[in-house]
Amino acid sequence: MRRVGFLVLMLIGFNSLFSQNVIRETRAIFSEFGTKITKVVIPSTKLSDLMLREAVSKGWRISPFEFCSLDDYHRLKNDPNFFFLLIQEGRYKKDSEPTIDYLTLERGGEFSGRRLIGPGRDIITLPLQSTSDETGKYLHLLPIYIDIIQNHIYKVQQDISLAFKGTAIYSDRVSELRDKELLFSLDLINFTASETEFKSFFNRRVVVVDPDTIESAIVTNKRNSAVPVVITSEGFPNSSFCYKMIISTDTHELLFFRRHRITSRRSAGFTKEDIRKISAPFQF
Repeated sequence: MRRVGFLVLMLIGFNSLFSQNVIRETRAIFSEFGTKITKVVIPSTKLSDLMLREAVSKGWRISPFEFCSLDDYHRLKNDPNFFFLLIQEGRYKKDSEPTIDYLTLERGGEFSGRRLIGPGRDIITLPLQSTSDETGKYLHLLPIYIDIIQNHIYKVQQDISLAFKGTAIYSDRVSELRDKELLFSLDLINFTASETEFKSFFNRRVVVVDPDTIESAIVTNKRNSAVPVVITSEGFPNSSFCYKMIISTDTHELLFFRRHRITSRRSAGFTKEDIRKISAPFQF
């Protein structure tokens, strides 16, 4: 019995030491972020790639950056001296083909098998648009996403534990909405409610607008305001994901981030549960 107890203590000690080493290595990786080159992958002359190039050229300030091709990315992605920013198609197990494009910041290095501890290759991934969308109607989000990603790196540098959580840290920051003007479109909820009913969730402290007004607030960096964003697959196929976000239009902070699977009973858009969560700061 004493021998078993000794082995258990050895395992606990080993796991503790291993965890400390992972944290130490992760802290070193992110503390050196500003000294390493971020490779921005521009594989084509598609509108999304061109707008990513423009957004980075105007807004990337946290590290040196260079544009590169997709071939360069595949050749260099295992090199720990680089970080990579790229738009890539995402597909989940039940999807027959990619359904959503994501903007992802990755760190270079070799990652094999399933990592049981420590952050993997992806640092932060944000849903951008339906893969089949050729209109570019959500690409005005790119400058904001660039700032969200950079703000995320700053947060990780201040608290290294956030490196292990990704977008999960944005699931509950709605308290920061309290002093902001929240603009909302009823087109973005997945339940039926009149304007009066919807405003009652927020003690009438929400402004109901049309989608064009929300886009204008994003593009003009409307002061002290926040807006909702919904990203889904084109046609809302069952089992695909619906992403729901609240973004501040001037400070470019991600204040709410959730997703749910679309089913025959649960359509795309903010749910009542989401709205109750978001409206909580407006009750006081």
